[in-house]
Amino acid sequence: MQLKQTRVIWLVLVVIVLLPLIKPLGLPLGPSPETEAAYQFIDKLPSRSITIMDLSIAPSSEGELWPMALAIGRHHMAKGHRVIVTTFIPDGVMYAEKLKEVAEKEFGYKYGVDILVLPYRAGGETALVALADNIRQAYDRDQYGRSLSELPMWQDITKIEDIALVSCYTAGDDHLWLARHVWAKHKVPCLGGVIALSAPEAIVYFQNGQLVGLISGVKGAAYYESKIGKPGLAVQSMDAQSLGHAYLLFLMIAGNIVFWTSKRRNLEKRPAGGD
Repeated sequence: MQLKQTRVIWLVLVVIVLLPLIKPLGLPLGPSPETEAAYQFIDKLPSRSITIMDLSIAPSSEGELWPMALAIGRHHMAKGHRVIVTTFIPDGVMYAEKLKEVAEKEFGYKYGVDILVLPYRAGGETALVALADNIRQAYDRDQYGRSLSELPMWQDITKIEDIALVSCYTAGDDHLWLARHVWAKHKVPCLGGVIALSAPEAIVYFQNGQLVGLISGVKGAAYYESKIGKPGLAVQSMDAQSLGHAYLLFLMIAGNIVFWTSKRRNLEKRPAGGD
């Protein structure tokens, strides 16, 4: 009997967790001032503004970073912003391709006019410094080997100050590099997308004004998905997590009620004066 009850408990948990993964519920999320600031900044950028998105995402951090990058990319595109995608890690190339595909299929973006993919650059912080100090010297060809001088979008860029916003999505220190070399030196607005583990350090850069916004972990990504009205992987994950936690809390309360009720009944059944 006990084994059967255990199986039922686990079966219910599986159903509760899988349900929002199939159909997001959009459960309420707590306030996130830093994510709200990111949303408001992007929402107020004029149409045709040029932005840079650094997708330094690896498969190990995809669960936290890709949903936020996708949500912000969609926000840019819905507002008519032009997007330059780059990366400072090899794995980031495939996420740049995925974002380009979303731009073309969902928003009708034309490559070289509305979206541009720059090739992976090794060197980490050094590569970012090169981009910030002289973007046209740092890159002369796109991800596909085509000369950037042939692409209409590139004609509107002569220096980093022509960029309205630089954002990064990273499990590393890219957000710190942006604060040091893009904001501090060139006063170009920067936005950070980080894994939850990096949030306590990164939040300081938002609080002192070096980042205009910050999205951290799945919760931040879910908040942003909700803001743009496109619930996706992050909202699904947060819904599943919230329902799972609520169910476990219910089991703990129910278990304690059953235990104390059973104990009280046993005491009442004991003969008066019995040992």
